[in-house]
Amino acid sequence: MCLTLPRYSGFTTVKFVSSFISRITASDAVSFCSIFPPGNSHNPDKNFVFSLFMINTLFLCSITETAILYIGNFFQGDFGYSYKHFPRTPIELIAERLPRTLMLFAMVNIIAFYTGFLIGKILAWRRGSKSETWITVTSVFSYTIFYPWWALMMLWFFGYKLNWLPIGKFLYPEKWYDAPYDSDVIFVSMIKFTLVVSVVQILVYIYTRNIESLSMRRNVRFASLVTIAILSLLYWNQGDLAVQKPYAMDIAYHMILPIFTVTVVAFAGTALLTRTTMMEVMKDDFILTARAKGLSQKRIRDRHAARNALLPVVTSFIFTIVTIIDGSVLTETIFSWPGMGQLILDAVLEEDIPVAMASFSFIGVFALIAHFIADISYAYLDPRIRIQSQG
Repeated sequence: MCLTLPRYSGFTTVKFVSSFISRITASDAVSFCSIFPPGNSHNPDKNFVFSLFMINTLFLCSITETAILYIGNFFQGDFGYSYKHFPRTPIELIAERLPRTLMLFAMVNIIAFYTGFLIGKILAWRRGSKSETWITVTSVFSYTIFYPWWALMMLWFFGYKLNWLPIGKFLYPEKWYDAPYDSDVIFVSMIKFTLVVSVVQILVYIYTRNIESLSMRRNVRFASLVTIAILSLLYWNQGDLAVQKPYAMDIAYHMILPIFTVTVVAFAGTALLTRTTMMEVMKDDFILTARAKGLSQKRIRDRHAARNALLPVVTSFIFTIVTIIDGSVLTETIFSWPGMGQLILDAVLEEDIPVAMASFSFIGVFALIAHFIADISYAYLDPRIRIQSQG
């Protein structure tokens, strides 16, 4: 195959250019090389094949036509074939790896956001106390810690020293030897379940915000958690999901250590940002008015101060979601988690140009969608934005 060619005297440049140019032509370098099958007595030198392909691309094809063709292939998701995983396409590889990364880092971001926001608003409300000082110092330490060292220490302590959690990979191969389902099917089922539970929890939170009684609001939210837990047990004990359940639990068991390791670092940033923002909001006049009206301290904190401090926190959260894929390289490498991060790293190291281009293009599209969702959330969180848009 074309990727196994030796490197000498400018050949690296020829290979890179031919790999890139091939994506804006009707064929690609792999298909072109396949014209000359191995063992053919007339099989020319592969360097000559690449040179011939370059001539065909640069001189026989119209630049306008190739550009239009490339743009059309881009919007169709056609990036050619992977050099390393030929004949698989980059889209097939992304579809295989993406659920693994989303499942891991979606859990991390959800836990880190809620934990950080809760701790941050408590710190701002109890500023000056000893607990606020100690928690702030701990959050700063977690936020500024050198992540590779921290991850390796967690692996050594919980995985090797205590032997509580597995080291590396995302499943036990011996358990999956005769599994009736592929691991990707299990990941998709877990993502669907997590998405449904998250949406239900958001709807419950939105509904209970209008309940005036604090005790009633707590009781409704607690009852919703119990109901979701019961329904979850029933959900995973029906039909095919009952067969998938032990394998999903195996994956979840392997997720504990990386989720804990990343969450300890991720929640600190949200907590510190929430604390700083809330301290600024608490200086505003409407907080003084709320206190003059005799509202309870908890109501002022949760309904007035926290909500107005939420906008920059949500912005930071959206930006964090954008970096899920490209920021997963380090975590997935340390914990041997075969997701998008490892796919991108391998594509760059192995010079698998189609896979690298497809991965970075997907990250760009993902970032655009995330920013669009952020703009929509602003209108919901801040009534002033809705009023300005209507006016």
